[in-house]
Amino acid sequence: MHPQHAADEAPGRGVLVSFEGISGTGKSHLTRLVAQRLDAPLLVEEFSSRRTRGDLGSRIVSALAAAADGDRFLRGGCPASETLLLLAVQLHTWETIRDPLHTGRTVLEGRSLHSVAVYQAAALHPRDDTAALDQARALMREATTWRPAPDVTILLTDHVGTALERAEQRDGRPISAAERAVHERCAHLFTELAAGDPRVRLVDRAAQPDPETAADLITSWITAARPQPWPSPALEGAPV
Repeated sequence: MHPQHAADEAPGRGVLVSFEGISGTGKSHLTRLVAQRLDAPLLVEEFSSRRTRGDLGSRIVSALAAAADGDRFLRGGCPASETLLLLAVQLHTWETIRDPLHTGRTVLEGRSLHSVAVYQAAALHPRDDTAALDQARALMREATTWRPAPDVTILLTDHVGTALERAEQRDGRPISAAERAVHERCAHLFTELAAGDPRVRLVDRAAQPDPETAADLITSWITAARPQPWPSPALEGAPV
């Protein structure tokens, strides 16, 4: 099914923002700092952290984590099935944030469609970067027929080694050479996928290491954003 594009924007609709990037770029910290600068935003933690709540999205992530048996990227050996399940988590997220957005609240979403597209494309094409990028673009197209893309996507970048050192310190767990290679590929895929997309704003943490200054910049982008009309969803009976 193809969505019908409709002028669906309600007066005063809130801005939907996602924070993307590889581990250790400061997504969670910057999200909290930005939230402090905004008027009562709704924070949605990244999907890989949602394993303790009882909602449908958390149950899907918990099942994926169990099948992955400790793999950091939730890989259990069935990348196509895992991709569809993670897209379902993103659709579930949309269904839970739709009403707050339409009442005017800003929603800050940790790891959204770009992360699913990038990491799953890397899993589906582990040895072909060109095919992985094409796959990531295809996943974004498919995902946005089922739920809207964020109005603003904040892509956080840094030197991969620096970011992963932060991730190791945070998690208290070393990152293997194989995991490092995945992150290096995905850092490149994030940048390539974002190229030319006016909704994506890039924050280079190597050039802007001060989190307070970075948060001020991100907040200015969010407050200046003007939500665009969203298409109707592909799933009949699920109004935007």
